[in-house]
Amino acid sequence: MSSRIIGVLVGVVAVGALVVALDFSSRAPLAQESGDADVETVTPAELDLYISVYTTMQADHDLTLDQVLAQKAVPLDQFRNIERRIQRQDRLVKKVRDALTAQAKQRSAQVAPQADKPPDPTAAAASTPAQP
Repeated sequence: MSSRIIGVLVGVVAVGALVVALDFSSRAPLAQESGDADVETVTPAELDLYISVYTTMQADHDLTLDQVLAQKAVPLDQFRNIERRIQRQDRLVKKVRDALTAQAKQRSAQVAPQADKPPDPTAAAASTPAQP
């Protein structure tokens, strides 16, 4: 049980690290910024792919980025291009952060120990034998 709790904590820390990395990298100026707005546009499918990749890695910490991208048949350079475009837009960084944080919270709630719940008084009464 403690290994599950540690796993959840590691997941939450990993999400936090990703959020911080996304936040800092979105503010760093890039040397090769282009002025073409069409090149900077991120499609909903690209955003979903990006979130899906990190969600998959969040669910299984043994997976590497290369392994997940191979499963999804996406080349690394294409993924990094999507990532750069997402990181340039604060609105998209926030969307990614919110999605990954929500999924991490949902996952931690699923593996949280049942001991946190108060005992059910009706279950205790049903298991106590009746006295003559």
